[in-house]
Amino acid sequence: MNAPVARVVIVSRVKRNPYVALLAEGLRQPDLHLDVRVDDRFSAGWVWRQRHTADVLHLHWLELFYTYPSLARSLKRWLSVMLGLVLARMCGLRLVYTLHNLEQHEGRRPQLARWGHWLLLRLAQAVHVHDVQTADTLARDWGRTRGVYVIPHGSYVNAYPNTLSRAQARERLGLEASAFVYLSLGRVRPYKGLEELLQAFRQLPDDDAVLFVAGEVQDPGYERELEALAQGDARVRLALQFVPDDALQVYLNACDVAVLPYRHVTTSGAAILAFSFAVPVVAPRLGCFMELAGAQERGLLFDPGARDGLFEALRQARILDLATMRQACVAYARERDWRAVARQHAAMYQ
Repeated sequence: MNAPVARVVIVSRVKRNPYVALLAEGLRQPDLHLDVRVDDRFSAGWVWRQRHTADVLHLHWLELFYTYPSLARSLKRWLSVMLGLVLARMCGLRLVYTLHNLEQHEGRRPQLARWGHWLLLRLAQAVHVHDVQTADTLARDWGRTRGVYVIPHGSYVNAYPNTLSRAQARERLGLEASAFVYLSLGRVRPYKGLEELLQAFRQLPDDDAVLFVAGEVQDPGYERELEALAQGDARVRLALQFVPDDALQVYLNACDVAVLPYRHVTTSGAAILAFSFAVPVVAPRLGCFMELAGAQERGLLFDPGARDGLFEALRQARILDLATMRQACVAYARERDWRAVARQHAAMYQ
């Protein structure tokens, strides 16, 4: 007798991060008996239409459904989303929430985000977090202890092109073979602490040091601020535009370490991406970074409250055994294959 098929809808508005697509692909393994589809809508009306076609709604980055520049539009969408959550429970749909961010990155509509999290954390039958630190935060600050599942973030191994050698990548960027390259890669946003990174890097005396900041910036004012901080130091290379998928390997294969001096963090896909390209990280001793870096096997952590913490970490990165750390990084990423991760999600749905 065939096992019954559970109908799962993964709900997300994120387009550029392949996280959801990789999860959906992993969940479609035949022996998991799941009918999986992905949708980028969520509202009360949408939930009503799913009541006979879905069993599980797996939500991601819910704040993106109601965060807009206009307060009136944000409030209207927030009300529809919250009503949709309540309606889902009333219709017997199972709610699963992957907690990617406890704090909205741009700090926009923080009260709506907090109220939204409060309601969702009470309505969801299952809450998925990527590490024990986030589970502890949920228990301590939000009172959520039941139905919390710690399932690791899947890797990005083979998710992006990765055919260039280190020498080829450096040649494309005009870098000397002997240069020590620090990299900040991804959307350029204030919460990532790039101002502190530029200031700390400029204190380094090393002529062969290079800092690349590569990624799209949406705020022209913030772009000008970073350009002003970089001015006068030829070792700083700003590439403040969208990095297409096939160009990620250029930066990641050319660098020695990825620097992630975030001011707050829940989940770091950037660290997982770096590990997937065998790149160790430099990051603050906060949240998920403590697990991701390990006991300095895959990264170097600094005290974000120390005055020269980041500067000292940048300096110490040069004397690390990076060859051994690279092996540990890629091994860690390969262990988090999406097929294995998806099986843990399937068990959570049950």
